[in-house]
Amino acid sequence: MKKITLIAFAALIVSTGLLGQKQNVVKTDLFSAILRTGVLKYERALNEDMSFQLGAFYTGYSPRETDARLTGIGITPEFRYYLSENPAPHGTYLAPNFRYMKLTASDDIDEASLTTYGFGINIGHQVIFKEVVVIDGWIGPAYALRNVSDETGDIDIGIGTANGFAIRIGVAIGIVF
Repeated sequence: MKKITLIAFAALIVSTGLLGQKQNVVKTDLFSAILRTGVLKYERALNEDMSFQLGAFYTGYSPRETDARLTGIGITPEFRYYLSENPAPHGTYLAPNFRYMKLTASDDIDEASLTTYGFGINIGHQVIFKEVVVIDGWIGPAYALRNVSDETGDIDIGIGTANGFAIRIGVAIGIVF
């Protein structure tokens, strides 16, 4: 019985991949390795015009000339509405998104934590090459609400408690299946 179930499941997966449009994308940010950050994104087409993407990251960044270290996680759910005639996940899109980040900045003596809630909207374009490779580029405004918790007040993580607007820009590469 287990073999029959396994064969039926495999046949379903293969037939869906051969007969249907490729609806899943797994990708990573192209330049995140420079900042010692691991990024993984999963996008799923919901229909011809819409998709949902969930991105997550972990960072362990430390500038070479200091003892400071920035570590933490983030998650970014994103709804995408495709404007082009190509079916999702291919073409030009608008993408409202939310971002949550929890980071810790530390050096040999002090430690501070940064919690960020952000909202934004991106415009982007995703291209599929050879029905396998995906390149995704985007830009857009974002607004962030930040809370810095530093009991000593001696550590400077570079942004203080500044809330406000910023620009999100990026390029990702991945595979479609």
